[in-house]
Amino acid sequence: MTVERFRIGVTASFTPTPLYRSLLSTFVSGEEAEVLEADFNLVHQTLLDPEGSLGSAPDALLVLWRVEDIFTQSLVDWVVDAADPVGLIEDVRQLGGLIRQAAAGSKAPVVVTTPPVPVFAWLDPLDTRTSVRLSVLHGRLVEAFLDGLDDAPVTLVDLDALVRSHGVQQAYDTRNDLMYRQPFSSAFTKAFGQLLGEALNSLTTAVPKVLAVDADNTLWGGIVGEDGAEGVIVGDSFPGNAFRALQNGLAYQVANGTLLVMVSKNNDTDVAELFAVRHGDLVLTEKHFATKRVDWNSKADNLVGIAEELNLGADSFIFVDDNDVELEEVRQRLPGVRVIKVTDEPDEIAELTSKLSAFRFAKVSSEDRQRTSMMQVEVGRKAAAAEAQSHEDFLASLGLTVRVFRPQSAHVGRVTQLVNKTNQFNLTTIRRDEAEVSALIASEDHRVYAAEVSDRFGGYGLVAVAIVAAGAQTWEVDTFLMSCRVLRRGVENAVVQCIADDAVEAGATQLAGDYRPTAKNSQVATFYPELGFTETGEGHFEAKLPLDLAPAHVTIERDA
Repeated sequence: MTVERFRIGVTASFTPTPLYRSLLSTFVSGEEAEVLEADFNLVHQTLLDPEGSLGSAPDALLVLWRVEDIFTQSLVDWVVDAADPVGLIEDVRQLGGLIRQAAAGSKAPVVVTTPPVPVFAWLDPLDTRTSVRLSVLHGRLVEAFLDGLDDAPVTLVDLDALVRSHGVQQAYDTRNDLMYRQPFSSAFTKAFGQLLGEALNSLTTAVPKVLAVDADNTLWGGIVGEDGAEGVIVGDSFPGNAFRALQNGLAYQVANGTLLVMVSKNNDTDVAELFAVRHGDLVLTEKHFATKRVDWNSKADNLVGIAEELNLGADSFIFVDDNDVELEEVRQRLPGVRVIKVTDEPDEIAELTSKLSAFRFAKVSSEDRQRTSMMQVEVGRKAAAAEAQSHEDFLASLGLTVRVFRPQSAHVGRVTQLVNKTNQFNLTTIRRDEAEVSALIASEDHRVYAAEVSDRFGGYGLVAVAIVAAGAQTWEVDTFLMSCRVLRRGVENAVVQCIADDAVEAGATQLAGDYRPTAKNSQVATFYPELGFTETGEGHFEAKLPLDLAPAHVTIERDA
């Protein structure tokens, strides 16, 4: 049996062939992949007709470009004659728009580079007559390019940042450029290919959700139980500034949707005193931590407990500690957890979070940015649930509102994130990338639903997604999934009710859906029967319309 190979389409403004070796060796499906390369520097033409330019429809499309390659004369005129750059800026904006159109019209995900600061072999990079204004122009060009892309479902690879990290002299090779139109050095080409491989991997690999960190000799230098709150090392002076830098990096991750938890063998009172006494020297505060385990229990056991509390798998965790014994226990008992050693070198401590490459291509939604505060609010809900006489009384006390709406392009990232990460409440567990989600949202034959949920404690964010094939007589629920944070609160019934109402309005007489069992979704095996659906085939359920499923304790708001 012949296995169809994964096709990577490449269109570039320079010769990309030297990139492929390191790209394919980094890409997890590289051994089963083939590269379809468009003709040299025909980026615009390829975007207008990818299949025609590549010879076949790609499974992923890479768009690699530099300003000095595509818009050579306009840029030279600006450098030499100080020509008005308005036309050049608009051309770059239009290129971004063309990529946006290509991404919207294709089921294949698109990976695109941002352009580096232009480099010419004949121009002194330190000539301030041009260097400063070239930096300013580059910023305007990148801004115009991103403006053209708008909210297109693409994965950005920051080629400019990669050049900066290597240095221009190490990144470029004039001889290669003149002979082969391949402007980069062999070392840089290898790094560039690896970064593109990582970008392709990010299309199917989940980003870690939790950073679990030790305290002593990790968040600060020293042992608080022995040195006291005033004795530990942290602050603006060396070497305390290394720990402060690490805390800045952790705070940045929290602000971008990562859950931070503390796992420390310590007395809780000692740690609390340190946060109270040294708050002026610390970056992190109590609000940054989704939860903590400060006790003398096994850290592996505590990580298991935290995973259960947060309703996440161990493979969502990165564990950061300075103790080899603790790291080894976690490594052996929880092989899905990635472990990182904190050394005693200040520069390595300060740079630790900059090495967390697993976050490089994370797509951050508004819900992600609020994830920690949402988890903290959940503590209040759990307390209310414990005080309620029954589950029904608890639900009635919540004041639950479910807003069901048709997602737009701005919601594609969050919807795709849920589609690819939700396992437990997921009826079919069909995975899709952003390009496929965008196409379904725009499709006339499908309805995509999203639901945002809130209660008296606060908002849960966008937590439910349904994808429905809208037939003339039967609407088929292709995908229905929901975050575990709103389980058993009636949200699922409210969403199905909205789908059923829309189906009736469109003239359909039947609603159908499938359940595909996986290792993690057994809890929804009886979902459709509990709603009154009849099983008409293995895993296939149908119900006559209309339906009456709306929970009395839920207020349903409709935007569509």
